[in-house]
Amino acid sequence: MPKNVTIKDVALAAGVSPSLVSFVFNGKNRVGAQTRERVLEAARQLGYRPAEAPVRTQWPSARLVGVVVPELEANALWIEQLTHSAYRRGYTVQVGSAQKDPVHYAHLVRAFSEARGLVALLPQEEKKELTDAVKLCGIPYVIAGEEKPDQTIQNLISKL
Repeated sequence: MPKNVTIKDVALAAGVSPSLVSFVFNGKNRVGAQTRERVLEAARQLGYRPAEAPVRTQWPSARLVGVVVPELEANALWIEQLTHSAYRRGYTVQVGSAQKDPVHYAHLVRAFSEARGLVALLPQEEKKELTDAVKLCGIPYVIAGEEKPDQTIQNLISKL
């Protein structure tokens, strides 16, 4: 059985500390673009996958879509429309709001690792760091942009 690749393995391959690798994966700290790319490239080459959550949810993940937003109140109408669009296609949506905190945002992305897919609405100010966290989530994802909620769900479902 092949060994799971750890953050320490990625750090060694990228020539950085494990804590810096964690910063890149979690969107926790501002890391230079070249260093971030070196860490992400090392993770890709090694086949790094985030560890599974130790506690599995009781909720059936086969038709569950996670949605992470920077603010709940500011995106309430968009979330409601997205939820209805997913429901019409047989999916259930679970929403997490990061309250504009990039560390919390990255944590929510990881928390949805058992969902069927992930829709991420990114805050403008931390877009690059959080994009990296979403790309490493290990499940199909869509980073929501200017398209309508119905299009967003359709784009995600096409990846499932």
